[in-house]
Amino acid sequence: MLESLSDEKILLTGGTGFLGRHVVKELLTQGITPTVLTRNPHTRLFDNQHRNPNLIEIDLFDTHALRNYIEKLRPTIIIHLAGYAYQTESQSDILGKFNFEATAKLLELADSIQVKKFILTGTADEYGFQACPQAETMPAMPVSDYAVSKNKAVNYALSLFEKNKLPIVILRPFTIYGAGQPAKMFVSQAAAAAVKRIPFEMSEGRQKRDLLFVTDFVSAIIKTLTTGGIEGETFNVGSGESIALKKLAKKIWEIAGADDKLLKIGARLTAQSELHDTQADVSKISALLNWTPKISLDEGLKLVLEQVKKDLK
Repeated sequence: MLESLSDEKILLTGGTGFLGRHVVKELLTQGITPTVLTRNPHTRLFDNQHRNPNLIEIDLFDTHALRNYIEKLRPTIIIHLAGYAYQTESQSDILGKFNFEATAKLLELADSIQVKKFILTGTADEYGFQACPQAETMPAMPVSDYAVSKNKAVNYALSLFEKNKLPIVILRPFTIYGAGQPAKMFVSQAAAAAVKRIPFEMSEGRQKRDLLFVTDFVSAIIKTLTTGGIEGETFNVGSGESIALKKLAKKIWEIAGADDKLLKIGARLTAQSELHDTQADVSKISALLNWTPKISLDEGLKLVLEQVKKDLK
């Protein structure tokens, strides 16, 4: 167990993204100034705060620069949140190159300097179309290129644990939502439409998702950092409950007080890759990390809607 995070050199990737910003914010709140690798060193994450993380301009594809900096900084903790989740025709091979190849190089560098802990995020999509609730004991059955690339990185990380005892911990997040989430995500799209009072077209919404508010995900990361004896383990990070997307949309509409006629359920076809349900078995993370989510779905959606309203003023 790490006695104090304030004594550690914490390095983050993906620190300027949705999840990363919330993790960085929590660390700063605790008086910890992490180092964040970024391709844009001029980014200021928190304009209204006096403190910001140390931003270092390094592209994870630049193996030489990455190696030099890792060997110079010698971080004791690495939190790897960077990754590509969406694929376009112009980025047909980016998932494998970044989610696996760049991650593998970072893992190898972490191994070479003997970090105290390496946090790697997988994805609930690694379970594929298996029955709910999904437990860590289930075999991976990824069906998308994204899930395949993430699972390949997870397997490589675990192989380094078996071979060299690299202190890896895998966090497998389910559907994380919250303020500042990318506009292309379902909750963000539905919330924006409800607040703007404009039509929202969606599928029949029968597929179920396990939603977790982003600050609860952050608390799971902090628990992971401060708990000993969990190296080589994989943990689901979810609420343990699931909700059909049509019910979720109706809930958002109800909380926002929007006109039901603007909610167009069934107006779009459901992509084949989205037909599966997700629900986390959270018994392991509850038992080993003493972690449970604190923000209910209703509370989280209210916070998202409040933020959308502020952003539109």
